[in-house]
Amino acid sequence: MATRQIRKGHGSSDNRDTLSTQTLDKMIGWLKDGTFKPGSKLPSQNELVEQFGVSMTGVREALQMMAALNLIEIRPGLGCFVKRVTAEYIISADVLAILLEKEAILDVLETRKIVEAGTAALATVRGKPEDFWAMEDVLTKIDRGIQRGDSIAYVAVEFHYMVAKASQNAVLAKLVLSFTQLMARAGVMLEKNVEDLDAFKQHELASHRELYQIFRQGNAEQSRQAMIDHIAYSEKLIVHAFDSAMLEPTPSD
Repeated sequence: MATRQIRKGHGSSDNRDTLSTQTLDKMIGWLKDGTFKPGSKLPSQNELVEQFGVSMTGVREALQMMAALNLIEIRPGLGCFVKRVTAEYIISADVLAILLEKEAILDVLETRKIVEAGTAALATVRGKPEDFWAMEDVLTKIDRGIQRGDSIAYVAVEFHYMVAKASQNAVLAKLVLSFTQLMARAGVMLEKNVEDLDAFKQHELASHRELYQIFRQGNAEQSRQAMIDHIAYSEKLIVHAFDSAMLEPTPSD
């Protein structure tokens, strides 16, 4: 799949990914403002390297990303040609980066149901007072973030890490921590795609509060099922966001 070839290819680095995304953002701008219309040919790779001041690899990865989202067609030996896509369907580079991680995100969601169901059950019976205080602190941070109008995506995943720490199993805690950055980026995508952002954030706060209250009741099996249901709901939203962003429009007359 294009996602893993682009993100995990040989010689990949955060710096190169950033340059590729910046190049991608500029080329998406061309499509949005009509600089290059449907059917037109983009500048050659050598011209793009000179124009943007990035490596050939960075240019190629940016073009591959655009092709993966069906914005351009790469014709070997001929060049890259803009497809017929209306402006409202051309998404920004940051959302595009998330879309290209779809396979990894769905794999993580499946893994989370298995792993975090266990951490929730263990946290319920092993959690110490300071563990539950830490969860309360995160809930407060989510609430304050909503009041300030900030993104709460990165704070929300912190709650899950605190639950994993409360399991008193260091391996599980590290495993859940490894999920957080990817899931936070998925959360950012949701915040950009939901129709009612305030309602979405309030639901995030309420659902995490509900998890916390269930944990405090001391029923491990109830906590296990509550966590599975919580992640399944998030999965439903994320899949819908992917489907909406990837929707190919009907060509206009």
